[in-house]
Amino acid sequence: MEALESSGRRIFLARLMVGLLQGLALYGLYYAFENKAWPATAPQVFAPMALVALYVPLLVLQALGNLRLRTLLVWTAVAIAVAAGFAWYDIWHGWPDANAEPSGQVVVFTAVFLFVCHALISCIAHDRKLVPDYCTLFDVAWKQGVQLAIAGCFVGAFWIVLWLGVGLFELIKLHFFRDFINHAWFAIPVTAMAAAVSIHITDLRANLVRGVRTLALMLLSWLLPIIALIAFMFLIALVFTGLKPLWETRTATALLLVAAALLVILINAAYQDGDPERRPHHVLRVAGTLASIELAFVVAIAAYALGLRVDQYGWTVDRIDTAAVTLIAVCFAVGYFIAALLPSPWLKLIETWNFLTTILGLVVLFALFTPIADPLRISVNDQMARLEAGKVKPEKFDFWYLRWEGGRFGQSALHELSNSGDKNIASRALDTLNDRGLRGLYAGFLPKKHGAKDIGAAVTVHPLGRSLPATFVGQNWFTMTPFDIGILGECISAGSGDSCDAVLSDLNGDGSQEIILIYTRGKASWSATIYHWNGKDWQAAGRIDGNHCMKQRDLLLAGQFKAAPPQDPIADLQIGSDRVSPQPSFTSMDTCGGKDVEQAGP
Repeated sequence: MEALESSGRRIFLARLMVGLLQGLALYGLYYAFENKAWPATAPQVFAPMALVALYVPLLVLQALGNLRLRTLLVWTAVAIAVAAGFAWYDIWHGWPDANAEPSGQVVVFTAVFLFVCHALISCIAHDRKLVPDYCTLFDVAWKQGVQLAIAGCFVGAFWIVLWLGVGLFELIKLHFFRDFINHAWFAIPVTAMAAAVSIHITDLRANLVRGVRTLALMLLSWLLPIIALIAFMFLIALVFTGLKPLWETRTATALLLVAAALLVILINAAYQDGDPERRPHHVLRVAGTLASIELAFVVAIAAYALGLRVDQYGWTVDRIDTAAVTLIAVCFAVGYFIAALLPSPWLKLIETWNFLTTILGLVVLFALFTPIADPLRISVNDQMARLEAGKVKPEKFDFWYLRWEGGRFGQSALHELSNSGDKNIASRALDTLNDRGLRGLYAGFLPKKHGAKDIGAAVTVHPLGRSLPATFVGQNWFTMTPFDIGILGECISAGSGDSCDAVLSDLNGDGSQEIILIYTRGKASWSATIYHWNGKDWQAAGRIDGNHCMKQRDLLLAGQFKAAPPQDPIADLQIGSDRVSPQPSFTSMDTCGGKDVEQAGP
């Protein structure tokens, strides 16, 4: 007994130390990122370090006391290599526009890959055979998942307690506690240590964790008849409506795959570990059989929808990712469909099929985040092949996709196209390569080709009879920043019912007129960018985003406004009884009749 207690204390101290080291590592990375210091200045170093510091200690925390030391050391080394490799490649293939931090996809799916692998390794170590028993897989995987969920809840509760303490001290006008816990050097390490404590306690109380798991699965399983009935009615309705309404949504594949994932989860919630002594209720067995058959039809429709989209427009990164998910869904659907048709024991085949599909999922994830099946490379190659084969004309080809979403491969493809023997293709590729100022939000708004006539035709100038300065309409906007472009792209690409107006007025008293460019979206709202001539270029001095007070817009167009001090760098606008402050960002205050309503930027 004493030996067990001593071992437990050693494991607790080891976990506490791992949590502390993780917290210090994450704080060091945070400090470097905030202060633009190394390694944050070297993205291909920073991103791997960030993923390793975020995930590998959590694996070690769960493994301590459950894996032999040699297995733990080997697995830790492999996990470090995988996390660092995924992050490094993510930064490498995203050049030239990669940030220091890894992409959201890599952050999420590296976690999925590592923790699924961790569960498999724990099961293999427990059963000491390459294909562990299904009951072991079920028990270990759900235990570790529930552990992490409880750890998250515990950390949340821990911070609620700390902020309650802040509130108590604030009552007596003492701010030291709030200032203390707000320091990153405290908050990050203590959060990591709280997670370590939670994992240790749940590891000691494994029976309680299993109880929570059993209760959660029991509750989830009774959602199975509902989703099975809904899926049945949906499939019957499709017989009468046809598939056309699905295609018109353009989100059919994604929603169908979500429905398929929910079916799989609820079927497994009812089946659990397949122990005959815990045979589910007859209603759940009927619902599970029906859901397993429906799954095949739902996935088949999703795959068909994706195939049509790819045939029309080729492969993009999103479609390749969707295809990977669809492949895994197809594997589940085939196995579950066969299991539903086989005689008793009920759905027994899904035990083997879950294991095989899990291995397939790991292989697919590994391929997607390595050069084996890099979606960026595949999508760029496919788009290039479609252009070369004449499936898409140069006028319709999305050169901007290569520039802004193709990463390293798209950049290389554009350089190749800029040297094409087809002058039309070469010119468009070269123009896209030189459009360095347009990113993100506005990259899709400003047409790939525009000139003075396009801007002049799109904008109505007030007072009527005036015209925009030649320097404004003739400026090379492709060299400007997104903020400087403002709503110009929307004006040029204005849809039916929208309008674009410009008001000329001296707003800062320097003797030259500024341009208030106003874009009206139907009759619901308007936005404006105020341009100032700096002697060389027209630059945005302020923005008004998402204003819903149409009366203000009408007064602006009628010239019934004035500049209100201060006038540096640009004045506020006194429009009737309202004062509107142009903002140097993508947010503003919508003020109408003296009432302020905060509006979100685009």
